[in-house]
Amino acid sequence: MTAAALSNAWSQWLPNQKDLFANLGLAIGFVATLTFAGESAVSLLAAGMPAECAEYASNVSQSEGNFASISPVVNGTRCYGAFQFCDSGTLQAYWDGSREDFLNSPSAQVAAWQRYERSQWYSAQKNGLTSLIGQQVCYQGTCATISQSSILKACQFGCGSGGKLSNLAKSGLDCNAAGTRDGAGTSVCSYLISGAGYNVGCITNSNDGVDCTPVAANELQK
Repeated sequence: MTAAALSNAWSQWLPNQKDLFANLGLAIGFVATLTFAGESAVSLLAAGMPAECAEYASNVSQSEGNFASISPVVNGTRCYGAFQFCDSGTLQAYWDGSREDFLNSPSAQVAAWQRYERSQWYSAQKNGLTSLIGQQVCYQGTCATISQSSILKACQFGCGSGGKLSNLAKSGLDCNAAGTRDGAGTSVCSYLISGAGYNVGCITNSNDGVDCTPVAANELQK
C-alpha cells in the first residue's frame, strides 16, 4: 500500500505485500493530484464495513485513496480503489472481476480489504510479529503502545520474515536500524504509531483498541 515497500525480491512476493514501485508511484501521485481524499468511517459503513473496523479502515484509506481512485501507471502497474489494490497480482488475488467493476463496487472493495487484512494478520502471527503488541515504540518525538491495529498497518511494509517489521523486531524496536525503511525513506515505525489503538476486531476476532463507530452509525442513519 501507499509509501510502504515490499520485502526483498519480486520472486519472494507474498499475497499480503504490494509492489514496491507501484507504492512509490502512489506517493508521487499524492503530490501530483488531490483526488486521493480517502473514505470516511460513515461511507465505509455504508459499503458494508463492519462497525468495529470502520475507524481503522478510514485511517488506512486516508493514506490510500477513495472508492474511485486510480493510481498513476508505474512500471505498467495501476492500483485501484479506497485501499489501492494493485493489478500486479494483489487485485487479482482478492477480486475475480474486472477493474471497472471493482471501482464501481464499494462493497466489493470492502470485502476484498477484509480478506487482505486477514491474510496480513495470519502472516504477522506466523512470523511472530504479534509478540510486539503491548511494547512501546517512539519515533521522531512521538510514542505509542503497539496494538493489533499497529501491526496491521505496519504490515503494509510486508509481514514476511526479513521484511521491514521483522527487521525492526530483531533490532529491539530501534527505529533507526538498517532495513526498517522503504525506498522512499518512510520508517515502519511511523505506521506502527499512526495505526495504534484502533479496534480491528473484525479482522483479529479480539479487540485491544477503541473506535467511534456508535457516532458514525448515528450519522449514517440521519
